[in-house]
Amino acid sequence: MKETVEQLLEAKGDTDPYEMEIGENYEFDGGEHHYNLVIEKVYDDILSVEQYYTKRMDRMSAPEVRFDISGDEWTPVEYQNHDTIPQVYEADKNGVNGLDGLLETWESNLQSQFSQYIGGDSP
Repeated sequence: MKETVEQLLEAKGDTDPYEMEIGENYEFDGGEHHYNLVIEKVYDDILSVEQYYTKRMDRMSAPEVRFDISGDEWTPVEYQNHDTIPQVYEADKNGVNGLDGLLETWESNLQSQFSQYIGGDSP
């Protein structure tokens, strides 16, 4: 996920996730077939990556994963998804367990859905 997020932020002007200010965010239009994507610095070392839609004026995460980016590897520390049955998971001392497959699939989907921002062909 780290590589894809860094590529997307680079498309917005060489933005470094480590240097972003708290509250600074970048939105990517998903078009009519995909949910929009927002990358936001929510705390000093926490970066939120979220696809969302609006339902009855409420923002619904589908999904949102918050990463601790303080180390070389990004560790998921919170996961939520309102797309089916609302799911919210918070980390223990090792991060949120069981997200490896989801993150792998999601990263592949983001590469495809937002390829126009990262040098690929438009979907």
